[in-house]
Amino acid sequence: MKIIVIEDEETLNDALTMFLECEGYEVSSYYNIKSFFSSMDDYLDADLIIADISLPDGNFLEELQKHPNIAKKTKVMIISGQTEIENIKKAFNLGAEDFIKKPFDYEEISLRINKAFKKNNRKITEGVYYDYDSKALIKNNEKIILSKKEYQTLELFLKNRGKFLSPDYIIGEIWDEPVENNTLTVLIKRVREKIGDKKAIISKRDIGYIMF
Repeated sequence: MKIIVIEDEETLNDALTMFLECEGYEVSSYYNIKSFFSSMDDYLDADLIIADISLPDGNFLEELQKHPNIAKKTKVMIISGQTEIENIKKAFNLGAEDFIKKPFDYEEISLRINKAFKKNNRKITEGVYYDYDSKALIKNNEKIILSKKEYQTLELFLKNRGKFLSPDYIIGEIWDEPVENNTLTVLIKRVREKIGDKKAIISKRDIGYIMF
């Protein structure tokens, strides 16, 4: 998972970046708004932005207001000592996921991140989650991209967890036209491989497939 840190206090930025990297995240850090916007490729890939409000070249909440797609595409977590209720309300109204008051404990940051991403995640097996927002698997804090057919199949099993699904039913839900059962077999094999557990989806001859 990729996190962007925008914090002008160099010591705090460096320490937070190091902490998050030790937690297993890929981190890009910036000290002002201009440098953040100059690296749009970096931003487009991010899963989370952790940003202070007051930065040397502007106010990050004002940037969220001017660029509403930021909070729509990427989760945003505000860290700030400006804890007036107006700032907190504005942050949430602009789509921020969370507001953390400075000073904070780094462990709190970790807990808040886990909460933010597990909210829309469904556990597949130990250490593996499906993220409904990004349509990807999250395994060991890494994002595993799924094809459209792969995530449609996984969502179908999650919706019907504990139920046997016949091949004909799955094919009817995933494809717009008839396909061979072998095509479905290959698709489910790919999903299992990406999950990393052959028993994640179990097959029963003459009955179908099931996810427990």
